[in-house]
Amino acid sequence: MNAGRVRALMTKDWIELRRNRQTLLPIVMLPIVFALVLPATLIAATSRPDALARLDFLTSYLDGLPPHVAADPTRAVVEYFMAPIFLMIPVVIATVLATAAFVGEKERDTLEGLLFTPLTDRELVIGKILVSWVPAVLVTWLSTALFTVVVSAFARPWQHGWSFPTGTWLALVGVIAPLVSFFAIGCIVLISHRASTLQGAQAVAGLLVLPVIILIMSQAAGALAFDGRVVVVVGLLSLVGDLVVFHLAVRRFDRDRVVTRL
Repeated sequence: MNAGRVRALMTKDWIELRRNRQTLLPIVMLPIVFALVLPATLIAATSRPDALARLDFLTSYLDGLPPHVAADPTRAVVEYFMAPIFLMIPVVIATVLATAAFVGEKERDTLEGLLFTPLTDRELVIGKILVSWVPAVLVTWLSTALFTVVVSAFARPWQHGWSFPTGTWLALVGVIAPLVSFFAIGCIVLISHRASTLQGAQAVAGLLVLPVIILIMSQAAGALAFDGRVVVVVGLLSLVGDLVVFHLAVRRFDRDRVVTRL
């Protein structure tokens, strides 16, 4: 694989993505909502018993946790409840960028010229994946830093005998987030051959957030707590899924067939 050609492809696509405001909007808004506004609101609510009592979904979630965890509602929200919600950041950003990088080429009528470059099929797929994967992971890590500042400012964990981020959270953002974003992008690669418009591809890509939504709903219902065991299971499933979708993406990518569909 020629790393220089892959970097040139990534640079070209990043320039195109920066010009698309529709693509940049979720990159800006998701960290604000999930790393700043939502955690600050929930931390403020858990610090006031009267406000916490009005949040039925949160009280039912706390009732389903082990007593030693539920004893500190703020800690339970920060360490457990917010974990699957945070996975929305890499998944959504990865799908938005991937659809713009793959299907957007068709709408801009630049895909045909790209297919006739010296890039091999593997280099083309890897370059397109990294164009979306690198920003998704970086934004997730920056969002984690912002979330940590919010937790320190509003929850003040050191005053209550706990610290943040925990080992589970470091595994979440350092391992799980890159894996799930790669899986989402790989799925976009597989469906991009059939999608003819950006909106159509994004509609199908919206299904990729369903597993994360199921995790969030399971937590809200008190069915599970996003602890170390859940992280290990999600990580293993994501790793297997990554290997499968990457193999299929490279194997099924046929530039001659793509050209005939343009």
